[in-house]
Amino acid sequence: MTTEPPETGLVVRYSFLWPREHDRGEIEGRKDRPVCLVVPVDVGQGAVVVFPITTQEPLPGRSAVAVPDTERRRLKLPGDRPCWIMLDEANSDVMPGSYHLVPLETHPLRYAYGRFSPAFMRVVLRTMGESIRARQLRMVPRER
Repeated sequence: MTTEPPETGLVVRYSFLWPREHDRGEIEGRKDRPVCLVVPVDVGQGAVVVFPITTQEPLPGRSAVAVPDTERRRLKLPGDRPCWIMLDEANSDVMPGSYHLVPLETHPLRYAYGRFSPAFMRVVLRTMGESIRARQLRMVPRER
């Protein structure tokens, strides 16, 4: 559990539960991964939406944004492969206080890699909005 204040663009390590896993009745993510937080406005105290960051190239028709190498290196995201933020699958949670946060492997008392730049987050938020308007977003609730 972390006391890191949630801010849009914060990247944390998280036990992300994919909607397909949730549909099969699973309640925990199979793999801890970096995720990008987006803090919804006027939804509830500490309410956040987290979008997974993956090294698997998205299939055509999926809503995703490639993470620029400069952003990936600056945050020291694991690995050296290209990665994407998937914007058509998400978890909703409450932070601080989520039990699904996982400490960083390199810093066992920290959960956050850092924050994406405001310029990159504008691209992410615009694409997220397009995904929501197209009704592509699948959300899995993870609140305690």
